[in-house]
Amino acid sequence: MDSKFTGATEFQAPFGEQMAAGVIVTVPLVIMVLIFQRRIVEGLTAGASK
Repeated sequence: MDSKFTGATEFQAPFGEQMAAGVIVTVPLVIMVLIFQRRIVEGLTAGASK
């Protein structure tokens, strides 16, 4: 068994697995930004004014 992230053959790209990995990485980040959106904006505005 090969440990490379490839498809059924050496030259076939596993688009389904790549898309699933992208979603698994992206969804938690989006959820965290939505939860902490108010704090992010407060921090940006506090840093902009002196």
